[in-house]
Amino acid sequence: MTGPPAATAAVRVAVRRALADLDPASPVAAAVSGGADSLALAAALAVERPGSAALVVDHGLQEGSARVAARTAEQCRSLGLAAAVLASPPAGSGGVPAGGPEAAARRGRFAALDAAVLERDLAAVLLGHTLDDQAEGVLLGLARGSGSRALAGMAAVRGPYRRPLLGLRRATVRQACVEAGLSPWEDPHNSDDGYARVRVRSALLPALERELGPGAVAGLARTAALLREDADALDALAQAALPSCLEEGGLGGAALAALLPAVRGRVLKRWAESLGRGAVTSAHLAALRALVDDWHGQGPVALPGGVRVRRLEGQLRADRVDPALLPEHAAALLPPALDRGAVLGAVPGATSLPCVADDVPAEIERVLISEEQIAAKVAELAAQVDRDYAGREILLVGVLKGAVMFMADFARAVRTPVSMEFMAVTSYGSSTSSSGVVRILKDLDREIADKHVLVVEDVVDSGLTLSWLLRNMRSRGPASVEVVALLRKPDAAKVNVPVKYVGFDIASDFVVGYGLDYAERYRGLPFVGLLRPEVYEA
Repeated sequence: MTGPPAATAAVRVAVRRALADLDPASPVAAAVSGGADSLALAAALAVERPGSAALVVDHGLQEGSARVAARTAEQCRSLGLAAAVLASPPAGSGGVPAGGPEAAARRGRFAALDAAVLERDLAAVLLGHTLDDQAEGVLLGLARGSGSRALAGMAAVRGPYRRPLLGLRRATVRQACVEAGLSPWEDPHNSDDGYARVRVRSALLPALERELGPGAVAGLARTAALLREDADALDALAQAALPSCLEEGGLGGAALAALLPAVRGRVLKRWAESLGRGAVTSAHLAALRALVDDWHGQGPVALPGGVRVRRLEGQLRADRVDPALLPEHAAALLPPALDRGAVLGAVPGATSLPCVADDVPAEIERVLISEEQIAAKVAELAAQVDRDYAGREILLVGVLKGAVMFMADFARAVRTPVSMEFMAVTSYGSSTSSSGVVRILKDLDREIADKHVLVVEDVVDSGLTLSWLLRNMRSRGPASVEVVALLRKPDAAKVNVPVKYVGFDIASDFVVGYGLDYAERYRGLPFVGLLRPEVYEA
């Protein structure tokens, strides 16, 4: 008995390996554009996982796109897949979309696929990118002078998305499409040399293979894999180094100078991106690095969003341009406050950026985390949770009363299906530090056995109450228990409590607002502020 043709077998093996860690009963889909690569992927999935789905995204950007999508879906159904056509969200009106039409189409495609993942409870969505696609991305990155993160290319697995064909040449995958008897759609954009990627595909890669040999494409893809490991390691080092660089008022110049250059650049980039709107380019980063590496009294560095960074008293300090000093059309482009806030999880570096609040009570010494910073952090935490819990439903357990504001905003921000429960335990009362004595005031209203529980906390300080609460939760037989906390006070910790998702690490000061109180006051403030000591010491 003969097996399938070689190309077909190669694609099937790749798909089989990509799904090997999943439960055979878990729902899986292939994203199918109608091109040869995705059709070959769909054909292999139909054999390896019968009854799976095919998701066809209609961008609506070309005349006849609906007809192409319907024909693609029909071919997928002929393979035995449950095919559905998804409408891509509109890219917006007016002007050129950010990143160009290709980037806009990509964002729309993933928005439609993300929604399908949640609606269909999919364990994985397979994408049809090949070894050639990976090599093209590396070459484009090299030509643009990109860093290791961009040169690392596409990940084989990211959240629910998997790319089983990254180890196969495009010619092999297209041959598998022919062997399956399918009729692919040829996107006219793929032959338009007005796109840099098309020129790389049609001219540069063939020239490299002609001059350097057929291993050039595989070599570029191997470079991407190696750089991904390096970029992950350097990013982790930068994240670990950031707290040592943050000082009251900004980033410490001496601490930055002591870092390895590759780590220092990443710390600066993350900090700069947290300050305002828009992309931080290599030119911005070079100017920021010069404030540390080549300081000779130069002026401030202008960043997107009207933010300026200057070196003062050995620190890198940021402030915002006063919109009143700008022309009307330019002032309209400024964010009302920091769009993303201190997204790196530590607040002190952002304190030199004034938070404007109309009604700050006199008892508040200063605003520590603004309303805009909180909103940005909630969105960031929700995105992390969505990636980690793809295909599952979450039971949010809010700890009353402080977590109510955070839990409400967080529940609206996550796209993963959630249900909610509340539990009340004794905590602060009128004191300013946790006693560690736990008494349940309100228990859960339902069983949590076999549920994925995410405990929502406003602030973690000593960890004593939370440690007890986690033991109590786990004794009830849930499928998993994790914690998301808006604030954490590392210096106040008395026990080590695993908190998987943390918004901001702050000092051991007494803070109020956004659900946090002192003697049942200040919960309704939209920001987190530092309470004046004379208030609670009295």
